[in-house]
Amino acid sequence: MKILLITSILFSFYSSVYSQTLHGLEKIIVEKYYVSDSADSKTNSAGYLPVGSVTYRIFVDLLPAYRLQAVYGVPGHPIQIATTTSFFNNEEYGAAIANFISSDKLTDNTLMLDSWLSVGAAAENYMAIMKSDDTSKPLINSGWHLHNSDSLAGIPLSMRDGMFPRSPVSVVTLFGIDSSLLSVFGKTNKNGNGQKFSTDNGSWASFGGAVGVHPMNRVLIAQLTTNGELSFKLNIQIGTPDGKVENYVAENSVVNEILFPGLTFPLR
Repeated sequence: MKILLITSILFSFYSSVYSQTLHGLEKIIVEKYYVSDSADSKTNSAGYLPVGSVTYRIFVDLLPAYRLQAVYGVPGHPIQIATTTSFFNNEEYGAAIANFISSDKLTDNTLMLDSWLSVGAAAENYMAIMKSDDTSKPLINSGWHLHNSDSLAGIPLSMRDGMFPRSPVSVVTLFGIDSSLLSVFGKTNKNGNGQKFSTDNGSWASFGGAVGVHPMNRVLIAQLTTNGELSFKLNIQIGTPDGKVENYVAENSVVNEILFPGLTFPLR
């Protein structure tokens, strides 16, 4: 019954780069947002951040007027986000959902590197935008953090930070994802050889649908920081300009589903 309920809700909603233009989904973009250095690891109150950790942002790139409705897992189409080590969570001001990141604290320690889920937001009053598209004034960290200019992450955060001021922002609604599942992105860090967020009976979604910052309709769905190898397998539902829906799956597509290999990372 619970599975059927989530499925009915999904269908009732009104990289590395992989590109495969089918209908409204253009591509999935995995942006390397930042690479941590020794200075970033020196704040005990925020949790230990290993040197060389990479912060990734996952964007869903849509055609104009299309809306992200949900990232979902159902029987036959589970979703999974994993690392070979562990995800970094800011233990002082972090949250599992981007909307709960206080904009007043963004320039403190390593908060901008926290791991979380999203439907476009980067904090309570900020939308996420790719650094290459960002023309707004960057936030400057109040301490010695986030100043690394490692070429692996492209544009330094001191120049462009991918934070676009906006209020209100699209809000995450959870279905079938409880606190135990979200704990991997909570306010504690666990050392280990493999952390995983996975479900075949849940979703994070946006009522009414989420759109990216104009003119690029790129919607951020997750920010993840880890010193391990990141992998994911996702399914998404988007709304069309004429009120219909399109469902894209990472594998095993059936009737009315669109197979989109870019929803698997790394590409196989």
